[in-house]
Amino acid sequence: MSSSSVAEKEQSKGIKMLLVAVLCLGLNWPGMKLGLEIVGPVWMVCLRFLLSLPVLALFVLITKKRLPVLNRKDRSVVFVVAFFQFILSMGLITFSLQFIPAGTASILIYTTPLWMLLIDTLWYRQRPPSKRLILTGISTIGCVMILFASGQLGAWLPLFGMLLASALWAVAIRRVSFHKWKGSVIEAVFWQFTIAGFAMLAIALIVEPTPNFGAYGISDWLLLAYIGPVATGLGFGLMVAAGPKLPPDKIVLISTLTPIVGYVSSVVLLKETLLPMVMAGAILMIAALIVNGLPQSTLKKILGKGHAK
Repeated sequence: MSSSSVAEKEQSKGIKMLLVAVLCLGLNWPGMKLGLEIVGPVWMVCLRFLLSLPVLALFVLITKKRLPVLNRKDRSVVFVVAFFQFILSMGLITFSLQFIPAGTASILIYTTPLWMLLIDTLWYRQRPPSKRLILTGISTIGCVMILFASGQLGAWLPLFGMLLASALWAVAIRRVSFHKWKGSVIEAVFWQFTIAGFAMLAIALIVEPTPNFGAYGISDWLLLAYIGPVATGLGFGLMVAAGPKLPPDKIVLISTLTPIVGYVSSVVLLKETLLPMVMAGAILMIAALIVNGLPQSTLKKILGKGHAK
C-alpha cells in the first residue's frame, strides 16, 4: 500500500472518530440538563469525570500497552488545565445549566475566540491581525444577540456564568498552546479528569447532599453512564485520538458541529423554544469560528473557487 493511501486511510479514520466525538459531546448538553434533575451540579461534575476514567484508562492500555503514567514535565500544565477547565469552568457550566436552556449554553461556551483575543492582547501584548479582530467582532455580535434573546428575569447571572466558564476554558487553552508534551495527551487528560473528579467529590460531600444512588432506576443509571463513560470518556478520548490523524482545518470544521448538535438536540429532545434571534446569533458565532480557524491557504482556495464560478 502506498504512503498516500495509508495517509488517506488514517485521515478517513480520524474523521470518523472526530464525528463520533462531536455527536457524543453535542448530545451531552441535553443529557446534562436531564441529569441535573437527579443529581446536584457538583455531584454531576464529579460523576462525569470519575465514571469516565475507566474508558480513558482503556484508551491508554490499547494504544500504549500500559496503564496511564503522569510525566513529570507535564505536571504543571495538567494541574492548570484540571483547575481552570475541568473544575472551575465545568463547575460553572453545570451550575448555570440549571437555569438556562441547554441549547443556549452549548452555543455560549464557544465564545472562547473572544477571550483568547483579550488574553493575547491584554496579557501577552500581541497585535492581532485585522482578520481576527473582524471575525471576533462578528462572533461577539452573535453572542450579544443570544444574550438579549435569552436574558429573561433571573437568567442573566447564569448566562454570564457561561461566559465566565468560556473565559476560564480559554485560559486553559492558551496555557496548553505554549506547552510541549513529553507524555501523551490522552494520559494527560486521564490525570486531569482524576484530579478534577476527586476535587469535585470532596466539594460535593461538603456542599451538597449525597445522592441516594440505591433509589436510582435503570433510566437514571443509563443517563449517568452516557454523561460519564460515553460522552465524556469516549467523546474526549476519540477527540484526542483523532487529533494527530487530521489537519487543523478539518478539526476546526468538524469540531464546530458540536454546538450545532447541542442546540438542535436540545430543541428536539427537551422541547426547548427555537428562538429566531438565538439562531441568528448562533449562525454568526459558528461562521466566525469556522473562518477564524481555517488556514489562510484554505481560505484562498475557497475564495478562488468562488471567483472561478
